[in-house]
Amino acid sequence: MAKRLFAILLLLFALAPQAWAAAVDVPLPSSVYAAVPGLHLLGAGRLYWFLFHVYDAALYVDGSSYAPQSAPFALAIHYQRDFSSQELARTSLREMDRLSHPDPSLRRRFAAELAHAFPSVRPGDEIVGLCIPNQYTAFYYNGKLYSKIDNPQFCPAFFGIWLDPQTRVPGLRRQLLHLGHGDGAA
Repeated sequence: MAKRLFAILLLLFALAPQAWAAAVDVPLPSSVYAAVPGLHLLGAGRLYWFLFHVYDAALYVDGSSYAPQSAPFALAIHYQRDFSSQELARTSLREMDRLSHPDPSLRRRFAAELAHAFPSVRPGDEIVGLCIPNQYTAFYYNGKLYSKIDNPQFCPAFFGIWLDPQTRVPGLRRQLLHLGHGDGAA
């Protein structure tokens, strides 16, 4: 009985998204620094799903901590797997729905904005989302501006996918916000 319970627990652990501590290097491209020169690394982590390395992520902030309502920040994701632009948009919208529960008209607007926000990615590609609070969100693909969303409501809903306390990837959230290390805010 104990072996069966251990096997079930091991399987559940393997099926859940996991963020494991590792040396993660996801530098920001110079084009993002040109937009917000004061950005600096707050935290970084690696996401695994079903034991597969999906991506590395790093959160850059302008200031001493993550202050999403008042200071610019950027989330850089360095992909280790192929994803189509449609997969990225569909998954993002599903998580935005789950976390922010937008009204139907706002949800339609988010869906339209996401449909053109990202390119398809391959291992080694990087997408950086830059949030300028209460103004816009810009997406950079491999260092070049790819899209810009002039909707102040988009930024908190989108970045909540990783940074909301109810995220599906709490381990990665802790690493990005550098929680448990004495500096970082929830």
